Amino acid sequence: MTFAGRPPPARRTSASEGTPDRVHRPSRSGWRRATAAPAMAALAALLLLPACDGGARVSVVSHGIERRATVDRPATSAGPRPLLVVLHAGLLSGAQTRSELEGLPAMAREAGVALAFPDAQSLFWNDGSLSRALPAALSPAGDDLGFLDALIAALVADGTADPAAVHMAGVSNGGMMALRYACARADRIASVAVFLATMPPEAEKECRPARPLPVLMVAGTADPLVRWTGEVELAGTATMQRRMSVPASFGFWRRANGCSGLAPARPLPRRGRGSQPDVLVHAASGCAGGVATLLYEVRGGGHRLTTGDDWTLLRLLGRASPDIDPGALLLEFALGLGRAPGPGQERRPPDPPGEGGLVRAVR
Repeated sequence: MTFAGRPPPARRTSASEGTPDRVHRPSRSGWRRATAAPAMAALAALLLLPACDGGARVSVVSHGIERRATVDRPATSAGPRPLLVVLHAGLLSGAQTRSELEGLPAMAREAGVALAFPDAQSLFWNDGSLSRALPAALSPAGDDLGFLDALIAALVADGTADPAAVHMAGVSNGGMMALRYACARADRIASVAVFLATMPPEAEKECRPARPLPVLMVAGTADPLVRWTGEVELAGTATMQRRMSVPASFGFWRRANGCSGLAPARPLPRRGRGSQPDVLVHAASGCAGGVATLLYEVRGGGHRLTTGDDWTLLRLLGRASPDIDPGALLLEFALGLGRAPGPGQERRPPDPPGEGGLVRAVR
């Protein structure tokens, strides 16, 4: 729900804020028809600003409000490239999430993938569910669906992004927002991947994805903030919302994707030791169009992306698993649609049995 792997800042230091041609890829013409008018307006407002922490600061005007993102473009590009949009956790910023996923920008450049790390308008994303359960002082009111539409449209219009290869991801509250986007815009994105987030309680009634969509969920069984059982806790003292549990959220997407079965769970190769969290991969089978529908169960994992020995974070948020590199896992999933990604452990992960290297395949 809040920060994932780093302490919250005292204050925000970043700038203020058709039918698919293949079942797992939205059509280019569909995006262009849906976003032609906003694309022109957004492109006119697209400003590149120098970023002291890497990447470029991009400004997009959405509904008359200037919104910002940190964007990494491939050094050389023969045309529009896949785009991975990563939504930060509550209380953080896009630039901070980029910093935490420190290896991702270099891997994305090598693979020819553009990255965007947008900023919420306030401290939290307006996911349409948790946002209504937050105290009034924290509850966001901005149109984040519209902002993400405008940001993607601008990056498509300026030639950065391939409209048929836009991938949405998010962490904690950002993962909740990514899930909302997947529910509302499944025909505009190629996949969704979320860490430390579950579906809202009203999902069965309100979430109607327009098509089967590749889905990756990563969640810890000992998460003290967004619990495996679905409760969203405020510093372990109060329950702010009861969402769908992690297994129920995974079940929702299995049904939405028309999956007929579930493969035996397989463990990832161990890099940790002793009692450090390990990972089981649950993969649905027989899904419509062969779309990947995956749950990475981090056994004993808390509300963290990356490992570390900071005692305060260990006490407040629990532990992460050294068996996963979250940035590599995101990139592998986005570039290997329809196939289960490997462990995401190395800069160039070994090929999973019977599959090609997901990162190397697009180089």
